[in-house]
Amino acid sequence: MSEKTLRRQSLVTRLERIRQLEDANLSGRKIPIQVIAEALNREGYNSLRAQSKALGLNRSTVWTIMKTKHKLGHLNNKTARCILANPDTPPSVQVIIRTMLDRKN
Repeated sequence: MSEKTLRRQSLVTRLERIRQLEDANLSGRKIPIQVIAEALNREGYNSLRAQSKALGLNRSTVWTIMKTKHKLGHLNNKTARCILANPDTPPSVQVIIRTMLDRKN
């Protein structure tokens, strides 16, 4: 195997390990991005621009959320708090985030 292939496999292995540790240690302490993406779609925010405005985040961040491509599958607290601080955030998304943050504390 090439060195590039070995490095890529090593990275994948490390990310899988991080996911396992997150699942084991932080059960119930995450804000899953899939749930937020589904809530936005149900509310009628179908374009990336509308979703970005609704969440108060950059388009690239919203694209990652909506495509559920984030490497860990959940939002960090800083991003969650930015979404909550945005006055245009739909109530359904606010409820999801507040519920998950309340579980954490």
